Parts: sequence; C-alpha cells; structure tokens
Amino acid sequence: MAFKPASRDEVSVKLALMGVSGSGKTYSALRMARGLVGPSGRIALIDTENRSASIYSSHFDFDVDNIEAYKAKNFADSIAAAVRAKYDCLIIDSASHIWEGVLSYKVKLDNAGGNSFAHWQEAGEKYKEVMNAILHAPIHVICCFRSKSAYVLEESDGKQVPRKVGMAPIAREGMEYEFSVVFDIARTHYATTDKDRTGLFLDEEPFLITEETGERVAAWLAETGFPKPKPKSVKAGTELDLFRKQAAAADWPEN
Repeated sequence: MAFKPASRDEVSVKLALMGVSGSGKTYSALRMARGLVGPSGRIALIDTENRSASIYSSHFDFDVDNIEAYKAKNFADSIAAAVRAKYDCLIIDSASHIWEGVLSYKVKLDNAGGNSFAHWQEAGEKYKEVMNAILHAPIHVICCFRSKSAYVLEESDGKQVPRKVGMAPIAREGMEYEFSVVFDIARTHYATTDKDRTGLFLDEEPFLITEETGERVAAWLAETGFPKPKPKSVKAGTELDLFRKQAAAADWPEN
C-alpha cells in the first residue's frame, strides 16, 4: 500500500433526497442519476414502495430490485449485488425503510425480553451494516428519505408544549452527516440543500432537480468546472410545466 495524490475523479458520491409524500423524490432521483452517469450509464434501483418506481420505466432506463421485508440483510445484499453487477449508480427508494426495519428489529428484541438499552446496540449494528454497505460501495448512491414534521418542546405556563420547527427525515438522527449533498424537496418539487460538501448548490434559489443537477455533480467529480447556472424566473411552458406534465403522464405515485 502506498500514498498517491488525492483526486475527486475516484470518488463515488453519496447523495440524499428528503421530502414528503408527493414531492417527487423518485422522479427527481432518476433524473439526477441519469445526468450523473450519462446516457450510457447503468442505473439500479432498490424499490421498497410497492413497485411504484416501475411506473417510470417508460421515462427512464433502469433495473429494479423490489424489497418487501425491510431487513438490514436484504438491503445489504441488494447493494452488494448492484456493486457486483457493476452498475454506475444505485437509487434506494425509500431509504427511510432501512431505519424503520431497524426499529422493528428492536421491538422484536424487546418483546423477547432482556435489557432494552442493550437491544439498541444490537439494533444499531444492523443499521451500521446497511450504512457501511452504502458508504463503501464503489458506485454512486442516491438515497430517498421520507420527511415528517419535526417538533421541539418548549415551556409554556409551567408545561412542556411541542412546537413545530420544520421537517426532518424519517431516518436515524444525524444521517445527513453520511452524505456529500442533502437535497430537501418541497411539495412544489423545488429543492434546496441542507448540506453541500461540493459547494455547487450553496446559496442557490430553490431549483428543480433535473439531469443537469447530476451533470454538475459529475463535472465536479471530474474537476472539469461545470458552470453554475444563472438564476432564472419560472414562466408558463418552462421546465416546471414540463416536469409536472411528465410526472402526470406517468401517474406520479405518492412518494
């Protein structure tokens, strides 16, 4: 083993998309993946949403593995299969089911008796198994996470009262630290970035995730200096209308 000059072109980027049901996570992920890997790149998708991603099979060329039991091993095995098959990009939709599967495993341990606190460690190892498979996969990975309302407790008249403070992903706390870019998609389908290690999307106005989004990440990895697009207003007949028409034509599922 020897040291060598660091280069981004050997990095397999890990991206996250967060949004409520109907915000367009699946559609956005497929568009971004195509731009990221180019017209001839191979895309795989782990579908935990009752085969809903296949609705877009007429719009995008990708292979799918449908997972119905949210066990850590099922996710890890599918990720390993995508790596062995030499796909260029893997989409996990919904990655929230990874955490939900871990929580279900914890409940089973508790129901069987024993120390509940110790069970968290065992369940946590299941979560690490999947996250390690994602982070160490030598291919690009895009994870779609469902969002939920986030609350904090505040004191009011001597009582602790919940106050809504925004949205949070259905995932283990701190999951955003594992990804290079975290896109937060609103119900309008427009995205912002909660975290961006690439610096490509910082301080940008809300934007639609398209093939160009993936192309910009690919150019950043190749260090070719893909230009930052100029802000533009959205008018009738432009990208947003096309985005909605394409989604409507595909009977956009609630994910």
